[in-house]
Amino acid sequence: MPAQDRNNADRSDENQSKACPKQASENKVHGKAIMAHGLMLLNLLFPIVIYLFLTILWMNNRNSQDRLLLVAVNQAWIAASISSLIFILANGLIVTFAVYKSTFALITFEIYFIFIIPIFLIPGLLGLVKSNSNVIYFYPLLGRLFKQP
Repeated sequence: MPAQDRNNADRSDENQSKACPKQASENKVHGKAIMAHGLMLLNLLFPIVIYLFLTILWMNNRNSQDRLLLVAVNQAWIAASISSLIFILANGLIVTFAVYKSTFALITFEIYFIFIIPIFLIPGLLGLVKSNSNVIYFYPLLGRLFKQP
């Protein structure tokens, strides 16, 4: 490709980015909505560490003007808060009533991974897919808080 053609291609890319600031803004919002659902899903594996990143994202976007981002960030943060609280309570029960080498610990974590994680995993995956399609997804129980009357 000749140098002149490369320069023209670079200029056309610059002109498109200047001509469509709204589209660039929508892509940024779209990416943040996807990131919120993704962080919520990662929070199921690494409850405390990822929760801090999701909290930062939530604090920066909790009053967003974009409806997709507002719903995605708020729902993901609330779901991550609930799942992290359940994880901390499960660990607290184990520490209080038994040690980690006990059968009680095994049963507690089996209940957590078999019953609790899917409750948050399935809506989180659906939210991630819908956000990728630029569609608002309301979580089954939490969505009632964010639907407009």
